[in-house]
Amino acid sequence: MELDILRGFLLLWMTLTHLPTRASIVSNQTFGFVSGAEGFIFLSGFIIAQLEHRIESRSGFDATLSDLRKRIVRVYTYHVVLLAITFTVVAWIAARYHRLGLENLLSFYFAHPMHAVVAAIILKYRPSLLDILPMYVLFLALTPIARWVARRWSWDPVIYTSFGIWAAAQFGLRHWVHTHFDMMHLGVPEDSTGAFDTYAWQLLWIVALALGSIYADRIAGNGSGVKREKGISPGLSNFALVLAVIFLVLRYSPVDQWMNQDVYGWLIDKWHLGPARVINFAALTLVLVRYGQKIASLAIFQPLALLGRASIEVFSVHVLCCLGGHMLSPDADPDLPAWEQILLLAVTVTALFVTAQIQTRRQARRKHS
Repeated sequence: MELDILRGFLLLWMTLTHLPTRASIVSNQTFGFVSGAEGFIFLSGFIIAQLEHRIESRSGFDATLSDLRKRIVRVYTYHVVLLAITFTVVAWIAARYHRLGLENLLSFYFAHPMHAVVAAIILKYRPSLLDILPMYVLFLALTPIARWVARRWSWDPVIYTSFGIWAAAQFGLRHWVHTHFDMMHLGVPEDSTGAFDTYAWQLLWIVALALGSIYADRIAGNGSGVKREKGISPGLSNFALVLAVIFLVLRYSPVDQWMNQDVYGWLIDKWHLGPARVINFAALTLVLVRYGQKIASLAIFQPLALLGRASIEVFSVHVLCCLGGHMLSPDADPDLPAWEQILLLAVTVTALFVTAQIQTRRQARRKHS
């Protein structure tokens, strides 16, 4: 329940950030130099690790391969459906009514439609808003390899390799690979291959896999599956709390006025997952481990569990709602009237909860059939 509530909160947080409303001013990196995307990827990896550990304990490693294959197909299917809608309905509206925001979003598609379709299907072309699910598919495909290596040699070489790739990403690994390896010669510009640097962001997924697997293994070792581990030491959690507060203060300070962004901006860079950002995320994660149960017990957060239990469906609908929001204005950076913003927020949040409710009922019917 706690993890479902947290995942639901992250989905709602991302939605408010992506919608073209002034709510994004509040929701954009609210708690420091961290966004909902980091939490969504990390939490997904952590939950997948526990689920696959449970399946492997019950049915063996091959059963986890089968389960991951089904998950990859499911997420990839949602991605293809979103692409189909975007390349037809959304693209037609953008061109017909000159929606500059959408035209910029789909610039490569408008210039080279056939290349764009092929590149999108093989996960190379990833327009903004449509770039998280492809990354999720790649991380799911990476999961059995990481788990196999960990079973054979422990998680240490997996973590060290992941950290090395993340470090290389800070010095331009993505650009080097993009420049030297274009085997199908599709000509996708680097800025159209997704805002997120996959070589950097894989660190979150791998660390989450390791922590989720280790935690699941220890819980299984306790026998009952109910008994809790001792947890993080008070000293470490207090240090994490202090760090989180420092980053929070820096986030709302005029940091761009006294720090040269061209020189130091990479430390908090979102797309390449800069070092300071990783530290900020780690601190917030430790704080949540300590206080998350108390926060989740508050009645106001309970409905979010519904969103968390249907995360892929809710995420997909949120993408459609955000694209729909950009249809409302011809400007590249829409500044909608207040009533349109309120209506867009209300319709979107309602759509998310309706989607989650429908998916929950479908899952319940499937279990009973």
